Amino acid sequence: MTALELPTRAATGRSAASVLDRVRAYASTLPARAPEIERTGRIPGDVLDGLKATGLLRAALPPSLGGVEMTAPELTRAVDLLAEGDASVAWCAAVALNAALAVVSLPEEVFTELFPDPDLITATVLPPAGQAVRRGGGYLLSGRWSYGSGITHADRVLAGFRTPEGAPRIAVFDAAHARVLDTWHTTGLRGTGSHDFEVADLFVPERHTFGLVPSGTRQEPLHLRADNLALKMAGVPLGIGRSALNAARETLAARRSALPRPGAPADLAHAESLIGAADAYVYATLENAWAAQAAGLAPERGTAALARQFAHRACREAVQLLYDTVGSAAVYTERTPLDRHLRDVITAGRHVASAERILDGVGDLRLGGDPASPHF
Repeated sequence: MTALELPTRAATGRSAASVLDRVRAYASTLPARAPEIERTGRIPGDVLDGLKATGLLRAALPPSLGGVEMTAPELTRAVDLLAEGDASVAWCAAVALNAALAVVSLPEEVFTELFPDPDLITATVLPPAGQAVRRGGGYLLSGRWSYGSGITHADRVLAGFRTPEGAPRIAVFDAAHARVLDTWHTTGLRGTGSHDFEVADLFVPERHTFGLVPSGTRQEPLHLRADNLALKMAGVPLGIGRSALNAARETLAARRSALPRPGAPADLAHAESLIGAADAYVYATLENAWAAQAAGLAPERGTAALARQFAHRACREAVQLLYDTVGSAAVYTERTPLDRHLRDVITAGRHVASAERILDGVGDLRLGGDPASPHF
């Protein structure tokens, strides 16, 4: 298979290990493209073709739909590897994997109708920012959605809306129908092109919509909990942190005889421990949650969210420490990626699934409350 050939819908025979190997090899090519991706604010077509060729975009789908159906820890590691190469590519890949949300509730024939190629790229905004009126077997959908990561290169859109009765649902439609608004001028993750987008009176058939509560038509562990596909976002800060650590180590090793300050070696080691602790926490939590689901048990609420939030906080601290440790050399973007790493990890940590409010919610849960957040 060449880099530009796309797998067919039939079972590919790929294993999770082979997809991860392909992702690892592909990620190694991304640092050379990262400045271009940030500068243009989007992922180039050939980079997207390479992502599709890894098989990752179909990795959350069942084999009957051409997928591999990797576990949540495996999907997170794949995103982690991508983020080590470029955070914007990793973020958009993680969002694109959300196409599997439609598998939870839609009949397979409808999913196939919407995604005739399982490598189609999806932009997903789940909060119900749209409004709809009923019209002949479907809805007329209007609305404006923010944070449409990947909308500039997406094939399909999953967009939340409210029915006339007020119930939240998700509409799936061709991205060509969305009007993209130039709003993504940000601290970091600039290459994700997470612009606002809008539609007006777009007809969406009822069968192309679904609710986020699983229908129970599928029983594999990946599909038992709607938040399984959110878990992978912890891979983004971990990959950024590891890439920043490698860049700082290379810079400091080249200046070992004249380090920026005496404490530089200790700071480097401290940053490594922060990233390592976050890595261990995230993957131990994910493995435990996956094992519980495979045994038919419900994982403890809030634990994965805490690990994800800690990963963002610890990796942000580590990257800031590495930036400071390298000294004035860190400000030269053509010499070191540390400036971009710092901005990317700051922006990634603003996502609602990883922000500080997660601590309030999980703390309330531990004290006997019942917070309604979908993120834990």
